[in-house]
Amino acid sequence: MIKYKNSQFILSLFVCALPLALVVGAAVMEFFIILSCFTFFFLNYKKIGLNYYKNNFCYIFLAFSFYLIISSILSENIYNSLKSTLFYFRFGVLIVLIWYLLDNFEGFKSLFFYSMIITLSIVIGYSIIDFIFLYDERLTTRLSGLFGEEQVQGSYLLRISPIFFLSYLYNKKFLSSRINFSLYIMFFLIIIFIILSGERAAIFLMIIAMFLIFIFFKMKLKKIFTYLMLLSLLLVVTFATNPGIKKRILEKTYKEFFYTQSPGGKYDFSSKKIQFFSQGHQGHFKSALIMFKQNYIKGVGVRNFRKECKKDIYKKVGRYSCTNHPHNTYLQLLSETGLIGFLFFLIFIGFIFTKASQYLINIYIRNKKINVNQSICFVFILINFFPLATTGSFFNNWLSTLYFMPIAFLLHELNYKKIK
Repeated sequence: MIKYKNSQFILSLFVCALPLALVVGAAVMEFFIILSCFTFFFLNYKKIGLNYYKNNFCYIFLAFSFYLIISSILSENIYNSLKSTLFYFRFGVLIVLIWYLLDNFEGFKSLFFYSMIITLSIVIGYSIIDFIFLYDERLTTRLSGLFGEEQVQGSYLLRISPIFFLSYLYNKKFLSSRINFSLYIMFFLIIIFIILSGERAAIFLMIIAMFLIFIFFKMKLKKIFTYLMLLSLLLVVTFATNPGIKKRILEKTYKEFFYTQSPGGKYDFSSKKIQFFSQGHQGHFKSALIMFKQNYIKGVGVRNFRKECKKDIYKKVGRYSCTNHPHNTYLQLLSETGLIGFLFFLIFIGFIFTKASQYLINIYIRNKKINVNQSICFVFILINFFPLATTGSFFNNWLSTLYFMPIAFLLHELNYKKIK
């Protein structure tokens, strides 16, 4: 094993480059994922790490990846679908190789921690500069920092922060009190910039995450009240100093929830009704449900929602019938992969819920000690796959990387089928 330490180190460097690569762009991110996979395959060729493939998670992920290819071949738009599915198995390999490094290469946790500090320092530092010198509420109500027109800073910070917090916990005992204090400031700034991003789904999920943290950390009511008051104060100050953010998050959301919108974009205040999603998102959801009913066994194929929704049958939904994807993970899987593909996803979600339930039973009923690392993993994997939220495309490579990386940490923390 010692003779392959250099390969493990190189593999660690490629994985540690991913957080920053996610900021730079999808092409750079893909480059490092491919390098990581090939380096791990080299270790596999030398009979190293092969045992990490021998578990139910990997078998199911491989079967899911194979099914996606079959679904693409059977779809009406084969090439468009195969672009996303042909090498989808790489995300399963990414999970396995990160899990392997966490278990076997001592330097990985430290390297990953410092790569996260560098990445988040760059993202937050630029956001501060952007907010002070470049941000103009007259032009936009969303602070996107380095992500520019993509406007996914809130989503990135929400999904990367738990991995950062885990890597911090792995290295906490080696850090000075000054560094610890600086990192707590960084966590505070992450919350602020999620709010300033104006991404309502990210803000909503951040609030849901806080309530799940209360549960998984078995917090006392006094602490819960304190944290809720601090969050409320932070929101009030942010809205008071940034009217544009307030208008987008509160006023616009209120109008979308209670009033219909005319084709011209104006709200009809004469007809008040409760709706939990905007008219646009509801239109996408309706198209996805029609699509599922028409193709309920195998779906229309990955990435084919954008093609299928152009057909006449979806025009009855209205002007929001067609878009790139349904903006909800569950509806996307149903419409694009059918019941067969959705079953694989349900097996995964069932695994997470089973392990999370066992954990909660242990700490609440059996009074076992709280495992902070497991709590973080459970909370944010549940947040990533929270059903009642609008989402990006499940098969978007950028988002898939953020979805799957925490799973590797959970498998490591659970010592799932502990590998020797």
